[in-house]
This record gives sequence, structure tokens and C-alpha cells, in this order.
Amino acid sequence: MPLILRTRLAPAAAYATPPASGLAVHLSGAAAVRTTAGGLDIDPGLQPVEPNHYLETWFTPGTATPERHGPLQLVEHDDVLFAAWQGPGAGLRANTRRAYRELLAACRERGFEHPARIWNYFGDIHGEEDGLERYQAFCIGRAEALEELEIPLGSMPAATAIGTDHPDLFIYLIATRQPATAIENPRQVSAYHYPERYSPKSPGFARATRLDTADGPLLLISGTASIVGHESRHAGDVAAQTRETLANLQALHEAAGRDLPGPAWLRVYLRDARDRSVVAGILGEHYRDTHPSPVVQWARGDVCREELLVEIEGVHA
Repeated sequence: MPLILRTRLAPAAAYATPPASGLAVHLSGAAAVRTTAGGLDIDPGLQPVEPNHYLETWFTPGTATPERHGPLQLVEHDDVLFAAWQGPGAGLRANTRRAYRELLAACRERGFEHPARIWNYFGDIHGEEDGLERYQAFCIGRAEALEELEIPLGSMPAATAIGTDHPDLFIYLIATRQPATAIENPRQVSAYHYPERYSPKSPGFARATRLDTADGPLLLISGTASIVGHESRHAGDVAAQTRETLANLQALHEAAGRDLPGPAWLRVYLRDARDRSVVAGILGEHYRDTHPSPVVQWARGDVCREELLVEIEGVHA
């Protein structure tokens, strides 16, 4: 039976009633996972850049009973599993390893062998912990868990990792029984093949994943920044970084297949919220002839490299 997975990012006022969703995500800066009749309600600790009244929802048919196992919470549907893990941000390497092991083990135990999309948020991303930058500690912990679980490089999920102003480590995911196709960007070195200078263990994610659903193809795009090959471009120039990021997004679209529609929604992470007007102008020009144009949500967040000022993720649906 074809997979049904639908997503929407819309102003909260557009929902006549609270959405019946497997996953609902909103931004207020206070990280929390709450269970609802429809599934999981998630606030990942991100500060919204106002005006912001958006709600992100993911829906699959059927009813499910939320489960909680310590810091792990999940909702199992027939073909889709939504899961979240919230725990201390201190001891980031060990806690990342634990979170990934618990999340992915829960997926496997229930027959959801294919994590399609993962989001990772934690505080002080460029701070130091045990002689490492905290982003490096996160990468090591994630890599250790993926290696222990024998996740092949070619089936890594799409992912985002952003620094927040909240101290907790916060990870949530979407997994399916149906395989997802990992998509790489021809303009970039695959993240899991980065040189060691970026981290003793390379980042473990695909640039995007494609799912074929009953409604057509769905492309889940990882957090994407101004990186060509494996090197950052245009340090200190948010306008040039935005244009380079959009070139990467276009390359991903082309690599995933011309049958895919344009982006339904995007989330833009800004290191400095004052850059919003510049970035918004460039996005408006880039998507001027795209109909309908993507819905855009804005958040203040620290990109994984200090010289990078903007990161964009999104969904083609």
C-alpha cells in the first residue's frame, strides 16, 4: 500500500481546528515534547524571528497511542513513526550517542528500518567540551551510534544540526517502513566524506532524502548552507552566502528528479536576526516565478561553522 505522509507549514490561524497530526512543531524558544491526541507536539528550543505564527505539521492516517520511555517519546502509525528525545546538553558526545542509539533502536524494534529525516538542536554549538568544539563532540557521538547500529553511509537520513539558546539536547525524527532514497549534491562533497579537519568523525547525514508517496514524490532537504565541495564560501557576506545556498538547493532539486514539485516550505536559520530583510529580499527574487511560492519560516540559530551566517532547509511536496 502506498505511503501516505503529508506536511504543511502555515500560519497557526489558518488551522480552523487544532491539526490532527502525527507531528506538530512550533517555535517559542522553550524546548519541550508534549503528547496530544494526534501524536507529538514539539517545541525544539529555537527562537523565532518575528513575525512568526507558523505551525509545521506532518500527517499520516490512522490513530496511535503515544509512548514514553524516559527521555524518548514516540508515536507509531502503520507506515510512519514519529519520535523525539530530549535530555541534558552537557556531556554532549555521550548523550548524543545515547539519544541516537535509543531513537534508532526504537525504530528498528518496531519495523521502521528507514529514518528519513532527523532534526538536532543543542546549545553553545561552538563552545568547548573535553577539548573539542561541541559540534565536533556531537558529530562523534552520532557517528559512534551509527557505526554501532551499522547504518550504511548510502542510507543516511537527511538532517539538520543547529545551535540554540536552550541548554538541552533535542532530537526528533521521522522513520518509515518504506525505504527512502538518499540524495547527494553534485556541488558538494558528501558530509560523511569531509576531511578530518572539520571533525574527528565526519557528519553523518545525506543532503536530502526522497520518499515516494501516494500523493507523489516528497523531497526532505537537509539544512543547507554556503558550502561548495567541503569549503565554506563568502565568509562574512550574508547576501552572497544566501545566493550560494540557493544554488545548492537548486542542485539538490535537479539531482532528486525533475518530476518533483518546487519547495512547499522552507525554514531559514539566521545567526543574526537582523539579516532577515537582506535574506528575504534574495529569496523573494529567487522564487519570484515559482507558483505557488514556498512558505518561509524564520528562526535564530547558530550554523555548524562559525563563518556561516545562514542555513536553509525545506520540503518539496
